[in-house]
Amino acid sequence: IMAITDNVSVMRQGAMVRTLETKNTDPEQLAELMVGRRVLLRVEKGEANPGDVRLSVSDLVVNDDMGIARVKGINLEVRAGEIVGIAGVSGNGQSDLLEAISGMRSAQSGIIKVNGREIVVRGDAGAATMREANLAHVPEDRQELGLVVTFEQWENAILGYQDDDKYGKGMFLSIPAAQEEAKRHIEKFDIRPPNYRLKAANFSGGNQQKIVLAREMSRDPDVLVVGQPTRGVDIGAIEFIHNQIIAMRDAGKAVLLVSVELDEVRSLSDRILVMFDGQIVGEADPATATESELGLLMAGVNPYEQEQKEAAK
Repeated sequence: IMAITDNVSVMRQGAMVRTLETKNTDPEQLAELMVGRRVLLRVEKGEANPGDVRLSVSDLVVNDDMGIARVKGINLEVRAGEIVGIAGVSGNGQSDLLEAISGMRSAQSGIIKVNGREIVVRGDAGAATMREANLAHVPEDRQELGLVVTFEQWENAILGYQDDDKYGKGMFLSIPAAQEEAKRHIEKFDIRPPNYRLKAANFSGGNQQKIVLAREMSRDPDVLVVGQPTRGVDIGAIEFIHNQIIAMRDAGKAVLLVSVELDEVRSLSDRILVMFDGQIVGEADPATATESELGLLMAGVNPYEQEQKEAAK
């Protein structure tokens, strides 16, 4: 919009708010008009204070449904109190890595440990096994993997956790207890409209994402695995979601983040791992790594080796 338009009009909640000449405005003002309040376009966070290793992955190999290796011997660690971001062009194994770590896909080989304990993922029970290990997962596709869109918000609020004792025992589900949980999610995560009886399909993309985040974050996990946290959500929800992820890190949780938005990875992460062709090809400090350096790594080119070669000539 800023690059190619002469005028820009902003709508909010179905009404035209204002029309401006593009040359006389900036992204900050547009964001404020869109949301109705000042929005921080950059993530504000303090220094990380990493603790013990909460998630470790060793020599992980993961095949896709066609039997083709998409993750090729990856090793990584995520410590308590840090966000490790994985950057890469979509289709380089990030999705398969997340699915394996979250228990949604079995690995061909390798070891996944949560809090130092090896977790063996087998078949359809893998996701439940990871939840029992206190690992929470916000999947990349909220509608296909994070929600049942024909279910009401309160049903989605306990999805995957419906067997918890606080919702009843045995085959009996305490609907009032589940609905009270949903109400708490609505209040804490500002889910709109605040109607726990509304089907998930009728919420906006940003509020659908909040339903998933609320469910996973409210479990007080030791490890949070997040895929594409702000894909297809509005700018106000982006700010809120980023702040929630930072709050998890500040509460001592280990956060593994995957996003195709390089700015998002750079803003949120304390360390960045770059994936290319199913492998981690480099690690970077988000405070010092340039967009050019990260872009080269994402294309499978190590810029630091290039510099060394140039210096040796």
